[in-house]
Amino acid sequence: MHKNDEYIETLLLNFINNNLSAEEEEILRNWLLESESNREKARSFCEFYHQIDAYTTLESTDTDWAFEKMTSEISEFRPARRLNYLHILQRAAAILFLPLLLVQLYQWYSRSESVAWVTMRTNPGMVASIRLPDSTTVWLNANTVISYPQRFTKERLVKLDGEAFFDVTKNPKKKFSVQTAANAVVEVLGTRFNVDAYHTDSTVRTTLEEGRVQFNYQSDTGPKSLLLEPSQTVVYNKKNRSIVPNELNEKTLTSWKDNRIVLNNTSLTELLTIISKRFNVKFNLKSQKLNDERLTGVFDSQQLITVLEHIKISSQIQYNIVNDGSKTDGSITVELYK
Repeated sequence: MHKNDEYIETLLLNFINNNLSAEEEEILRNWLLESESNREKARSFCEFYHQIDAYTTLESTDTDWAFEKMTSEISEFRPARRLNYLHILQRAAAILFLPLLLVQLYQWYSRSESVAWVTMRTNPGMVASIRLPDSTTVWLNANTVISYPQRFTKERLVKLDGEAFFDVTKNPKKKFSVQTAANAVVEVLGTRFNVDAYHTDSTVRTTLEEGRVQFNYQSDTGPKSLLLEPSQTVVYNKKNRSIVPNELNEKTLTSWKDNRIVLNNTSLTELLTIISKRFNVKFNLKSQKLNDERLTGVFDSQQLITVLEHIKISSQIQYNIVNDGSKTDGSITVELYK
């Protein structure tokens, strides 16, 4: 077995970038199981890698140029220090789109007799990706908690509180199930789909991008199920225990995992929900009539100021940044009025 430190570092780097061969996975797994010292070295390596990646990303961003470009196009703007602070804050959130969460490193490869469960969580304004024991890739939106066993046995079951996009590894012998707090369960064999199931929300929403999904839920008359086709969305009202109409299209509901915002005649209410997750923003609406506004557009850069300016220009809705994110919880507070 290879003991060379340089070789092990290469394996760890390939692991982080999801580029390990089956043989390399076995070598790395055995090395991790050898000692706690090896596992600590692996954790330190991954932490160092992501710190360097974050620093490089921030250093490559010319905030002065970005500010000058922005202020040349906007007649009314905030002080430079606030805009730059928001830019850095949002850029830092973007680099948290990790290919792997560090705590998964040893737990994924552990082969203990009793199967323990792993719990991952994301912070406000954070998007991350993880890889499950069956190589299924999961993207986690902000404020999301996901739990799953260190290794799957008879079935592949995960528990979700929040929003996640799943790219499930095909395995006809083992179905893949996502259980939510509302006892609504999504079942698949191999497919790509999104589940929005925060315990604080009144609905559970599932959107299918590819393959087939069976949505199981509890109604007043007993258990029911609904089969989804690609591009379809089902919305389950937890209070009424019924299926309700969906107004958003597939791209609007799934673009968050690609760091994009896609709007297609989308209500301001839905847009603010998307922004709140992405940028850790709290909105205060000075008039409830603002909820009737609808917007269309695509945002690739995902800068908060860019989105707010689009709202201002297209709908004449004014905004005021009350708190720029410098407080302890890191949240940004924005007032909207017309």
